[in-house]
Amino acid sequence: MVSETFDETLESQPGWHPPHLRLARPTAVYNLAEALSGRGLSDASAGTLARSAVRPDDMRRKLAEAAELRVQGGTLLIVETRLWAASVVPHPANPREYGRRRYRLGGDSTGFTETPEPTSPPGARAELEIRVSEPTALAQRLEDTKQRLLTENPLTQDLAVEGVLQPLTVVAVTVHHANGHPTASMLITADGSSRISAAHSILGYSPSKVVYEWGADERRQRKEVNRWIRHSQKQGWDHLVEDERERLRVLNVPARVIVGFVPDGHVGQRFHTAVRNFIGLTHIRPPRPYGAAVENNAKADAVLDSLAEPNRSGDAHITLAEKSWFAATMTATEAGTEGLSDHRDVRAASIVNSLLGGGTATARRVNDGIRSLTAKQRPKRDERVEIAVELILRAVPADHGSDDGKFLRSRRGVLQRAYRLPEIVELPAGSLLEEGNQYDRSLDLLRDLALKEVESGQGNDGRLGIAQTELAVKAAYYMVLAEPMALQREVYGGSDEEDVRGPVAVLRAMLSSRRGVHQACEVVRSGRQGLRLDEVDDSGAPTVMGGGEHRLLTDALVRHTYTGEPLDEQTTGYAGAATCWSSVKGAVETLQKKVRDMASVPRQGGDGLQVAREGWNSGEILRLRSELDRVDRTIADWADRWDELEHLRDEAGGHSR
Repeated sequence: MVSETFDETLESQPGWHPPHLRLARPTAVYNLAEALSGRGLSDASAGTLARSAVRPDDMRRKLAEAAELRVQGGTLLIVETRLWAASVVPHPANPREYGRRRYRLGGDSTGFTETPEPTSPPGARAELEIRVSEPTALAQRLEDTKQRLLTENPLTQDLAVEGVLQPLTVVAVTVHHANGHPTASMLITADGSSRISAAHSILGYSPSKVVYEWGADERRQRKEVNRWIRHSQKQGWDHLVEDERERLRVLNVPARVIVGFVPDGHVGQRFHTAVRNFIGLTHIRPPRPYGAAVENNAKADAVLDSLAEPNRSGDAHITLAEKSWFAATMTATEAGTEGLSDHRDVRAASIVNSLLGGGTATARRVNDGIRSLTAKQRPKRDERVEIAVELILRAVPADHGSDDGKFLRSRRGVLQRAYRLPEIVELPAGSLLEEGNQYDRSLDLLRDLALKEVESGQGNDGRLGIAQTELAVKAAYYMVLAEPMALQREVYGGSDEEDVRGPVAVLRAMLSSRRGVHQACEVVRSGRQGLRLDEVDDSGAPTVMGGGEHRLLTDALVRHTYTGEPLDEQTTGYAGAATCWSSVKGAVETLQKKVRDMASVPRQGGDGLQVAREGWNSGEILRLRSELDRVDRTIADWADRWDELEHLRDEAGGHSR
């Protein structure tokens, strides 16, 4: 069997190389602290914030033009800068934990951890304050928060490669202790607690050390930061080991620092309420997610950019013309001018080959594109498959979109499953076996190569050959997009009579036999001509039914043909219903043909057409229409039930039929 776990063998990517840094001069820190105090911050908060700035002189200049961020209850004034990770901690009362908090009034104080809720002093000062019993209470709270965030929202691997990309929203906090311990000043994240927790995990920092050791002693904080700066300068980036590079990537983080607050005079809310409103907008009622299809399309464009550009490991993977062809941003005429095929299955196979074939070398190039948009350290193969399928579906004719996307929704998942065929990974990078301008002639050559692979036992040994795989990819495109579908998803929890194999297993069984190779070839040929897909026999000739008509190819038919089970034995479950549906479709097509035949009957004298000129008995038509209406309502009920279950499955994240 072809290995499906090659993702785990991919080497770590080069990752981000941060610029060389140095500690700011004490004078610059002092000047920034003075400027922050002038904006209304307390001396302690101003000093903590100034010491945390990587470039205090730059932050001081930005104070004059602080950006405005309006929230319910007022306007936050923010400055974008970079802060040392050794000066920022997660929000000690992170709302992500609300569902698991224990409260004193509940009676059982077992496992109770003090959760300080921030407030703010009267007026418009842009800082928070919290009250705790003693330093150990806050230290435990911060450590619990960090560990829970690392478990529930793990970002460590991604940050280790690319650092923190999106800025944290940081606010100053003064900590008051009931036991008389001196007040402490710290910087917390109103947004970004998961990111700073991951950064601390990489650096080996505990939040309590940040607050109570480095926060209380500027020299210790500067010493911690400076040891990494000096080590980097002494060794040089190329001579650092990977875990040292990871630490340097998160040594400082981008931040939006809240430096001012303008309350809404008509509301009278205080600063801590405005911050809580900001958190609500960010996490409790955030913008509606784009959805998987939109996200995969955005990643697809980033991947095409990566494939079309040369990198450190070699030349561009695809040409600019292929990039436009894959992106569906050129017309069919323009594609022909560039020597590219107008057959959609050839485009689909080229996308699959370019994004999924070629082994680890291709996977690295595709992952570079995904990482540029998501910062994921090791995107998985399934994600690459989903991106390839979105590119393929861009060329599906627009008239299939008239059903509000139902046509594509029902087929997207099946194509994704089909193109997880493990043999695709081992397709050689470069051109397809079927190439050149005369695709229909070379299709026969591809078929003959696949037949030779069948004769050598490939497929039955658990591994399809290259020609079998390419033919499977092309046939799957038309089989999935056919109406009705000739390849569908697996049945989960099916009975003993139902075929529960996934599309990959069905394709492999099909392409492992001579008849299946002939069938796949005829599927591709019919699909290119816009014809319906019909079953073929062992010689590749269409199967003729009792009435002389060809047998329509359906998912049930494919599954039974390539398992050895006689079709007529399957009379129950999905397989039995699918067989009947094939007959229903055939009956409708026969009806349409008979109506066309009747409409073309000429008048006896040869002057015009009979029913067009004289019509037909309205009573008979009314009775027939009534029968057709009952059929229409029946199958409409089936469709409604299917859509209802599909909606429930989408909400549950399931994939069963």
